[in-house]
Amino acid sequence: MEVLSIIISVIGLIVHLIQKADNSSYGSSSTNSYTDTTYQVIPEFTEAEKLDNMNIDSLNICYKTAGINNFSIENARRTLLNRYVQNDFYIDDIITRQNCMYIKVMHAIPYNDGNKCYGASFSINFMTVNNGVSVYGTQKTNTAEELVFKEIANELLKAVS
Repeated sequence: MEVLSIIISVIGLIVHLIQKADNSSYGSSSTNSYTDTTYQVIPEFTEAEKLDNMNIDSLNICYKTAGINNFSIENARRTLLNRYVQNDFYIDDIITRQNCMYIKVMHAIPYNDGNKCYGASFSINFMTVNNGVSVYGTQKTNTAEELVFKEIANELLKAVS
């Protein structure tokens, strides 16, 4: 009889331990803090918010200028978005305003490196008086960055001409 009560006690203890382990691995429904974010909607920025993030007031250094006959800001935009493929940088976003186009690019330092983890903003401005097209960017104190910006400006101007 004594052996039977010991076996029942041991089985009861094992069942109790299994229940505790089961509750701790799944947690109770009232204390579960896991949130599934797989299908959460990520809000889109408006054009005004994108321009604020580009810090367009700092685009005051002219990196390249050229005269282009029959220039159209909309044709340049389409060219950059649809057909222009560049291995050394890629265009992340373009916003147009009258005779100006703000461009967000991802690039590498040095220019032809494969890791495009740096973001930069440029503007392409069209002056109707003299058919001049200028590419503006931010001032850089680092020589390597300045060289990259000059290369990007050359490529952008070549693409839209």
